[in-house]
Amino acid sequence: MHQFNAPVGALVVNPADIDRTLRWSGTKRNIAVAFGRNIYAALAATELDGNTWNLRPAKFGHVDLRALRIGTAMAKELSSAAINPIYLDALITVLGVHIIRNYSAHTLTKRIQTRLAGHNEKRIREYIHQNLAENLTILSMASIAQSSPSHFIRAFTLTFGMPPHQYLTKVRLEEAETLLTQTSLPIFEIAHRSGFSSQSHLTNTMKRLKNLTPGQVRSACNSGFSE
Repeated sequence: MHQFNAPVGALVVNPADIDRTLRWSGTKRNIAVAFGRNIYAALAATELDGNTWNLRPAKFGHVDLRALRIGTAMAKELSSAAINPIYLDALITVLGVHIIRNYSAHTLTKRIQTRLAGHNEKRIREYIHQNLAENLTILSMASIAQSSPSHFIRAFTLTFGMPPHQYLTKVRLEEAETLLTQTSLPIFEIAHRSGFSSQSHLTNTMKRLKNLTPGQVRSACNSGFSE
C-alpha cells in the first residue's frame, strides 16, 4: 500500500495487466480513460514510427497540468447537451500521445508542422462526405492520410482552418440543412443520415451553432414540410 497526497492535476498511469484499488480520504472528482491494448499499441506505433517503447509511470502524486487541461475539456464535453464524439475521440487521442511522449522510454521522430498533401486533403474530404453517418474516428482518418494521429490533427487544422471535430460538425449540419430543405424525410431520419446520434442531438447542435431548430430551417424555405 502507498499513501500519498493527490493534488489537483495528479496523474496516475496504470500499465496493462495491473490490478489497483484506490481509496480516497475525502471527496475527489476524477476522470478515467482506458485504452484497449491493441488500440494503444497502434497509436504508439504510428506516433513513434514503429519504434519500441515501454511505459514509465510517474511517481504517485505527480501533477501534470497538460493532462489536467485535457481531462477538464473531456469532463465539460461529457456534460454537454450535444456531445461531439469525434471531439472526445480527439481529446483521448491527444491524451494518449501525451502519455506516450512523456511517460515512456522511446525515440521520438521530430516532425515539421505541415498541411495535408493535396491528394490526402482530397481523400479525407471525400472520406468524410461519403461516411457522414458512420462513427468516424481520428485513427481512421489519420490512416487515410497515412499520418500519425497527433500529426494528422495538426495538419488537418492547418489545411481546413479548423480542427477535425469542428469541420465534421460543419459538414454534418450542411448535409442536414440540405435534406431539411430539399426532401420530406422525417427529422429523425435526417439526423441519422447526416451523422447525428439522435434528433435531439441534431436539434441541440443546430440551436447552439445556428440559433435555429431543424423545424425552423424547414419552415424558412417555405417547403410546406412540418416537423
